[in-house]
Amino acid sequence: ARKKFWLDRSRTAAIAKHTNAFKINEDVVIPLPKLGEYSDGIERINIELSINNKLKLLDALETFIQSDLPLQPDEDGNADPVGVKSKQQIALQLLQDLRTKWRLILNALDEPVTTLGELGKPYLRYESVFRAVQSYDLRISWKRELKRPMADIFAGREYQKIINELDIIHKKVLKSRVFIALHMHAGDGNVHTNIPVNSDDYGMMQDAHIAVARVMALAKHLNGVISGEHGIGITKMEFLDQSTINSFTAYKNKVDPNGHFNKGKLLAGSGLENAYTPSFGLLEQESIIMEQSAIGEIADDISDCLRCGKCKPVCSTHVPRANLLYSPRNKILGTSLLIEAFLYEEQTRRGISLKHFDEFNDVADHCTVCHRCEKPCPVDIDFGDVSIKMRNFLREQGKKKFNLGTTAGMLFLNSKDPATIQFLRTTMIGWGYKAINIANGLAKQFGLLKDKKAPPATVGKSEIKAQVIHFINRPMPKKMQSKTSRALLGVEDNSMIPVIRNPQKVNEDSEAVFYFPGCGSERLFSNVGLATQAMLYEVGAITVLPPGYLCCGYPQTASGNHDKGQEITADNRVLFHRVANTLNYLDIKTVIVSCGTCMDQLQKYEFEKIFPGCRLLDIHEYLMEKDMRLTTVTGTRYMYHDPCHTPMKTYKPLEVTNKLMGQEVALNDRCCGESGTFAAARPDIATQVKFRKQEELESGMEKMGLTVGAPEQSVKILTSCPSCLQGLARYGDDTGIEADYIVVEMAKHLLGENWMQDYIEKANNGGIEKVLL
Repeated sequence: ARKKFWLDRSRTAAIAKHTNAFKINEDVVIPLPKLGEYSDGIERINIELSINNKLKLLDALETFIQSDLPLQPDEDGNADPVGVKSKQQIALQLLQDLRTKWRLILNALDEPVTTLGELGKPYLRYESVFRAVQSYDLRISWKRELKRPMADIFAGREYQKIINELDIIHKKVLKSRVFIALHMHAGDGNVHTNIPVNSDDYGMMQDAHIAVARVMALAKHLNGVISGEHGIGITKMEFLDQSTINSFTAYKNKVDPNGHFNKGKLLAGSGLENAYTPSFGLLEQESIIMEQSAIGEIADDISDCLRCGKCKPVCSTHVPRANLLYSPRNKILGTSLLIEAFLYEEQTRRGISLKHFDEFNDVADHCTVCHRCEKPCPVDIDFGDVSIKMRNFLREQGKKKFNLGTTAGMLFLNSKDPATIQFLRTTMIGWGYKAINIANGLAKQFGLLKDKKAPPATVGKSEIKAQVIHFINRPMPKKMQSKTSRALLGVEDNSMIPVIRNPQKVNEDSEAVFYFPGCGSERLFSNVGLATQAMLYEVGAITVLPPGYLCCGYPQTASGNHDKGQEITADNRVLFHRVANTLNYLDIKTVIVSCGTCMDQLQKYEFEKIFPGCRLLDIHEYLMEKDMRLTTVTGTRYMYHDPCHTPMKTYKPLEVTNKLMGQEVALNDRCCGESGTFAAARPDIATQVKFRKQEELESGMEKMGLTVGAPEQSVKILTSCPSCLQGLARYGDDTGIEADYIVVEMAKHLLGENWMQDYIEKANNGGIEKVLL
């Protein structure tokens, strides 16, 4: 129903997309009984604009046909000059005939159909030529009347270049066509009258301005008002009567005698004379900086934005009770202004202000790269991808701000040496988490955590003291394994491929799977990686692990280091080809992941070329296919947090969760606020995101009939992302909810409370084969 409701808006969006979404928006108020007449009047203008555009097309085509036409040699190596001349004359006659016909229709729109003579006979049932055209019965068609006959005239391989050029000319002329799009409020007469234009096309802008004048005249003729919910802007000033302008001027001088508010605006002489708009269409031609950086690509990615705001409800960093300024819509507005500032200063050789780079950093920081904004966007803008490009642009320009949290996180993820990883894990995870938890306890005692319940806005980066308080305002997970999953299994050697099989269940028909654990399931929450392996061991699959510690490359790319992300991706793909060649006796048809960002990145690895015929599957989807499920869970209530980067791409995540848990599990929406290194890099913004998530968690508990903070029975929130597991665990003290992974919960109930130690012992006693790479 929602999709159907927005369908007309989506169609307008699709049209606006080809005009870079710059539009003249003239909202007027029309008396309700006159709305039909207003719509007819607008259609009358649109038909006229469309026919005029087609007449311009005829002029452009005539100029081309009269020139030296581009020819391809025929079979004899030469095109026939006499034949070409003859075809030119036929084509020119076709253009002349169509011009006569289309002008006749244009000039007779308000006349009876009989005015058209023989042409009008099939349409005598209509009261006027306009009604015949409006009903799509009398057509002025480029395809039927012009393109197809031209293709017949210039038939043959030697004339293909001519046909191609005709299409190019048509697209160019069509791009300058002005049209008026309407959408109305239900029942109040307010009509948004939008005219999408290309701001670098002066002729189109002039046509649009003339169309606006006709719209205003139509509104007045129907006793409408030149106003609406958008009020009076600079484009409406010239259409207001002098008495209205005088009365507003008197009011403005009374309440704002010094002109502090919009100085000079909405007063006599403040119309379009001195107005301008930056043209994204001219950026590449006008500025050297466009050629030197990715800023042109960023501008192109956001130029189609309609400012509709449909991205706001789903955006993770748009938390109205904490911060109103950083929805994708607003970030696009801000980014556009910054790009204009960059270009102005580059073009005038003033030198680019460092403050612009600070603002660029600020906009890029306010994004969790969740990609939620892309789905509701009518023109398919993904501001997550835009944020990644902005961060990469800043890094390439040497203007990306140093961030200790991001640097530490990347050091941990980029490391491959087992000793280095264990050292970082001991210091950063072991000691670091304990230190944060101690600091959190002290901050509670001294009442320093009030911002958690009412987060302050974040315009620019917070001072160090505030950042520290935000960083420690929620405790870190307390039950962390002492070692990585590889260290516990003794498979850290990157020259060996670990192949894990259950001797009791493996046979000739056993399925071989390749499991890519990623950093979160292997280095951080090693119990997740071990639970995945234990369940694969239980179902009798032969599990192949990659040799050594590997990161998928997504965190590096998302943080703005595109080069490092590409390097990791390329290295991993080469390594996996070597693994496939080494283990060519195993028919690997399934690649398993236990992390959503790994899934997103691995989809770019082209695994079908590595393991022919294979598929990418989340561990939970795989277990559902194997009919693994819980049946004996009592006394525990469950919620499910679907990660922003959900790893479940083949089946619906909630459907998978319900089947695996053997019961209905409630979905708990919104971002957890951890988002990889996001919470460490900008804890002040993360506090806002977590504030919104906590509201959702508390709402979920209330729906269950449980007391927030002291539930009457055990409550667990399950997830399928290691970063989300850490983020969700940090709400435990406030809500009384325990966070866990679906596969870990399954391992506990199906394999016993001591499942991890049991699996490690079985694997280390004849369950692991190490194959030399």
